[in-house]
Amino acid sequence: MYIIAHGGVGSSRELDERVNAAVKEGLADDAFQTVVGVVSALEDDPVFNAGTGSRIRLDGKIQMDAAVMYKGDIGAVAAIESVKNPIKVAAKVYETPYVLLVSQGALEYARSKGFSAHDPSTEARRKELSRMHAKLHENQELHDIYKGVDGGDTVGCVASHNGEYAAAVSTGGTSFSIKGRVGDSPLVGCGFYADEYGAVVTTGKGEDIIKRLSAYRCYSLIPEMGLQGACDMVVEDHIEGSSIGVIAVDKDGVASASSKQMSQASLCMD
Repeated sequence: MYIIAHGGVGSSRELDERVNAAVKEGLADDAFQTVVGVVSALEDDPVFNAGTGSRIRLDGKIQMDAAVMYKGDIGAVAAIESVKNPIKVAAKVYETPYVLLVSQGALEYARSKGFSAHDPSTEARRKELSRMHAKLHENQELHDIYKGVDGGDTVGCVASHNGEYAAAVSTGGTSFSIKGRVGDSPLVGCGFYADEYGAVVTTGKGEDIIKRLSAYRCYSLIPEMGLQGACDMVVEDHIEGSSIGVIAVDKDGVASASSKQMSQASLCMD
């Protein structure tokens, strides 16, 4: 089995050990359960921007997105609130005939499957929100305020096992968005993709990733350029000044590339 996970583009490499701990915790007997388990562990670590520890929007709310893809099927949720592990809800959607559930519908589905109410905010994120509000009152530019926000972007994992590939992603989104905004994470071909060549997960500025179908672009380049070459090309060709990170897996191993630092960890097993 080959596994690689990340803690979000922009997250410090000092967090590699925490990503590695999630990889070990999530390791399972197949690629699907592994990626869901790893991402669930990352959601439970409050240092990352997913699940508990998700960024709080300026209006004080948290909306999360997550998705998993395996054997050509997909389960995803978007703009979901008040659950501990969005990726586990997405895994339940995977079992249905549907692909993506959003907002209140996703929440109602989660409750029907036994997912209890959970406040994903943390003291650190609430203090972060207070600092942002204070800077807004001082009429500081949003761009300058955002520089002071701790943590990375989307978390994700891809895995290969016995010729089968899986991808999973989860995010708390961005602090500077309006209610209902959905980024790349739960959109197939944008935040994730998995099929016969391998599996890919992206992280970065969601709107730019969506416009460029970055996950599928990386996946489609694997036969021609190899795994590392495909990752490098997607990052090199990305919109200037925008952030992006990519992790990928195929039958021979794992690869990653990013426009700035990105915490990550991998595991290769016979």
